[in-house]
Amino acid sequence: MGKRTALFGTSILVLGIALFSACRPPKYVSYVSAAGDFSTEAPYGWQVFYDADGSDYFNYTFIGPFDADFYRGAPSLSVRWYANDRPHELPVSFEEESFSSGEEYIEKTLREVYGADAFLEQPVHKVEVSGLVALHFVVSSPMPVPAGTRYGVARDNQGSLAVIRQHAYVVVPMDNGFYVLIYPATRAGFPKFHDHFKQFVNKFHALRDGPAGQKI
Repeated sequence: MGKRTALFGTSILVLGIALFSACRPPKYVSYVSAAGDFSTEAPYGWQVFYDADGSDYFNYTFIGPFDADFYRGAPSLSVRWYANDRPHELPVSFEEESFSSGEEYIEKTLREVYGADAFLEQPVHKVEVSGLVALHFVVSSPMPVPAGTRYGVARDNQGSLAVIRQHAYVVVPMDNGFYVLIYPATRAGFPKFHDHFKQFVNKFHALRDGPAGQKI
């Protein structure tokens, strides 16, 4: 298994350094991954958090400004890479997970992350991303939260406090693995940055077949 690395707090403000301070900042800026395996356009000024387990797995999370309608007040967009049939260690639980394909990732995610209460706001369907056939879906599901949780909280059907998740996914299969683009919103917050997610997806380009793969 590869060595896990992490980089925290990098701001994509620096990508706009060529802009004059008197100019109005752009809505989005171009972003290229550290390995040069993908590029996209991310919201200007959002912070970038990076975690990786060798070339088998990585996660880039772009975190936006505080918004009380999001869990922990943090709207975000993510790009992940999973190499096929390569187990990697989860950064929080230290358990291992492995997927043979993007389709298996979707099946396990719906079953194990969202569970029996999951509702597909948009069922799994094909879309074109970076000239490739990708899979897109939007899933909603309540998530119980500890007492005292302040942001992104609502009442579920039983009247209990919960985060009503509404998460959008785009899975982009490659030969060696697959990319996953994620917008982990709440039902209340989902409309606020959905346009950002669409830009994030529409401008996504796979430049390599994963971080250790050949150039495309």
